[in-house]
Amino acid sequence: MQNCTRVSLFALVLAYSAAAAAAASAQTGDGVRESVREQVLVAQKNAQISSAARLDSYLAVIPVDSPLTLLSVDGLEQFLTSLSFNENGLVGYSTEAIANELSYSQAHRLLSLFGAERTLRLMPGLRVENEVDLDIHRSYVQSGELVEDHMGYRCVARATCRESTEFVCMSGC
Repeated sequence: MQNCTRVSLFALVLAYSAAAAAAASAQTGDGVRESVREQVLVAQKNAQISSAARLDSYLAVIPVDSPLTLLSVDGLEQFLTSLSFNENGLVGYSTEAIANELSYSQAHRLLSLFGAERTLRLMPGLRVENEVDLDIHRSYVQSGELVEDHMGYRCVARATCRESTEFVCMSGC
C-alpha cells in the first residue's frame, strides 16, 4: 500500500511538473512574441520616416540615391498617397507599385526607410535579379514571423484593419 501511495504521489508530482513546464513554455513563447512586437514598434517609431511630417521633410531634400527614386513617377505617387501613419510610425501602405516595379533588394531598401522591411514576406511579385535578392527572399519570405502584419488589409483607424487588395496593415495599426 505504501508503494502505491508513493507511486501515486510520484505520478502526481510528474504530472504537475509537466503542466508547469508546459505553462512556462507557453509564457516564454508569449514573452518572445511580445519582445519581437516591442522591437518592431521601436523600429517603426525610430525609422528615418516615421510620420507624415518626417516624410515631408525627407521629400523636401530627397537624396539622389534615395530608394524612393527607384519607383516610376506614377508608382511613387501611388505609394506615397497610400501611406498610413499613427503614433507607432508607418502602419500601412499599398504594395502595388513596389511589387510591380522593384526587386527584393530594392524593396528592402525602400521599406527600410519606414522600418517596414519585415513586410517583404507578405509581398508577392517581387523580382529576384541577383544573389542579394535571393538572400533577402530567403531571409524574409521563407522565415516565419511573430508579428502580425496582414496582406490584403488596410489600416483605417487605430487597431482596425479592413480588407483592401494590394495593401498591408501593419502591427501597430
